[in-house]
Amino acid sequence: MSKVTRPIITRIFIRKRLFGLLDQMRKQPVVWVSGPPGCGKTTLVSSYIEARKLLCLWYQIDEGDSDIATFFYYMGQAIKRASPRKKKPIPFLTPEYLQDVPTFTFRYFEELYSRLISPHPPLEKGGLRGDLKKGDKGGFIIVFDNYQEVPSESSFH
Repeated sequence: MSKVTRPIITRIFIRKRLFGLLDQMRKQPVVWVSGPPGCGKTTLVSSYIEARKLLCLWYQIDEGDSDIATFFYYMGQAIKRASPRKKKPIPFLTPEYLQDVPTFTFRYFEELYSRLISPHPPLEKGGLRGDLKKGDKGGFIIVFDNYQEVPSESSFH
């Protein structure tokens, strides 16, 4: 399902300077990558995730996401892909929740984070996983690719 699959881009020039900036920015809870169409944002982020071997939930936004129920449906698909061991289904935005979308959204993302954040850094026998540095929390990245595709008047925002 390409909507929730990170694109694998081959034969690219690795942007070491930009990777370094992204490494620094990952200390923040949110990183926003912006630029004009075709400048390489998707390529940069996808190649960064690949190079750093990061856990990722990728979501390719399009005009259809202006329907908030569609967005939550496909987010559920992305969550299944990102955390396949969790068997409990994530809730759908059904009509009874439409009266209070902000509360539904809060609870939805609370459930999402509980599935993606481990309570402690991943360990291997004898200590931290080899690819983690001391103090690294592991963590994950959520990518909303092509955010600009949803009309500004949409309830999505």
